[in-house]
Amino acid sequence: MKVLLINPSFNRYAGIKGHGGLSAPLNLACLAAYLREQRHDTEIEILDAEAYGLSYEETLIRVIAFNPNLIGITTTTPSFDIIVELINRIHNKLPATPIILGGPHATGSPEECASTEGVTAVVLGEGELTFIEIYDAIKNGNAINVIKGICFKKEDSVIFTGKRDLIKDLDSLPLPARDLLPMRLYYSPPTKSISEDRTANIISSRGCPFHCTYCLSDMMWDRKYRHRSPENVIAEIEHLINDYGIREFNFNDDLFTADKKRLAGFCELIIEKKLDIKWVCMSRADYIQPDILKLMKKAGCGKIAMGLESGSQQVLKAMNKRLDLSRSVEAVREIKKAGIKVGVSFVIGHIGETPDTIKETIRLAKMCNPDTVAFFQASPYPGTEFYRMSKGAGYLRPNLKWIDFAIVSDKISTVNLPGLPAEEIHRWVTKAYKSFYLSPRYILSRLKQIRSFHDIKNLLGGVAIFLKITAGSLFSANRKERHEN
Repeated sequence: MKVLLINPSFNRYAGIKGHGGLSAPLNLACLAAYLREQRHDTEIEILDAEAYGLSYEETLIRVIAFNPNLIGITTTTPSFDIIVELINRIHNKLPATPIILGGPHATGSPEECASTEGVTAVVLGEGELTFIEIYDAIKNGNAINVIKGICFKKEDSVIFTGKRDLIKDLDSLPLPARDLLPMRLYYSPPTKSISEDRTANIISSRGCPFHCTYCLSDMMWDRKYRHRSPENVIAEIEHLINDYGIREFNFNDDLFTADKKRLAGFCELIIEKKLDIKWVCMSRADYIQPDILKLMKKAGCGKIAMGLESGSQQVLKAMNKRLDLSRSVEAVREIKKAGIKVGVSFVIGHIGETPDTIKETIRLAKMCNPDTVAFFQASPYPGTEFYRMSKGAGYLRPNLKWIDFAIVSDKISTVNLPGLPAEEIHRWVTKAYKSFYLSPRYILSRLKQIRSFHDIKNLLGGVAIFLKITAGSLFSANRKERHEN
């Protein structure tokens, strides 16, 4: 039986061009590896149409040429309208081929996905166990309605089959099937790259112990946190070094530092094995401790990214982000003192936001003075508490398209808040970028950090991103803006 997993093109049709990097679809690589391990007679391919920049027609040609018995497509909210068009084209040419959807949007908006013409079923949340049962049912001609963890359309109703238990032991899963991916095409953005080496993403845990209103993690992983052992993660790193020559790694975990004992064990193994690598991870400010930072630095950690989200304690409470502002400042200082670069991000436009709270966020960003900062418009993705709150209060902008949820600089916010309309939120994000990156303190600190050609290249890449974000407004003389300073 032949299975094709598709990561659809997005940037080509969204009109997005920039320096955001290109990440491997590890969710599909994990799915492919598990299916290949459990069903040896399977012929499986991954079509990363996004990596190749394929058009609908080019994607369709490859699908028809492979002639699969089963198709799986990963979904995100911004890409869903594009995915629907691709499904229509595939279904028109291969009407008998089952199409299964999975991923964040499929889990967050299952009724819509299951009701899309041509879709056989939707996988909710974690996919490995569910997809293999779908595979077996289709191969053997059995019904799928007894399979846990899916939904499907039957007549005029969407049927949910019940929740599936999560995989308890992540070490039991095989390493992602990167041999099915165009590894040479993936790269990190300047804001994450810390060396001249080739990079790869790794997922060493699933879920997060926290429950922020805007985050997709709760929905995808059922509010549970699980992690792989240090030995298992090191095995993946050694595989990437030996087979692909990769020595820089970006951990895509929601909270890489969640388990201090595991983190210490991971760092100690790197040191013990004398692995010459660099890596980047994500943390929370309240999970930063000076003693573990020294060990992380020694083990090759080059940068830590943290979502501080807001400079207003009031907005943080509305986000259910249990974080003290003073701890945010201390954490950035401690990371920099350890000789590790730090990037922080903020979300502007969550419920409870006002012009005054945004000013507090900009002040906090400047006070922290990280190596990089990102200001995102708050986006209420389907399935999150933020989406339910926004929809219930009537804050969602009228006539929204799914592509409007893309995190790009030229899109206005998806929400209209009381006293803070969508256009104003977008303007504040641009203002925040300009206020931070054009400050003399930041410019001087970045110039002092230049030690190599790579530093220069990263700096220029960052400038390019900044110019893209602030295009059309960088040199504007906006009276209202000056009045608010």
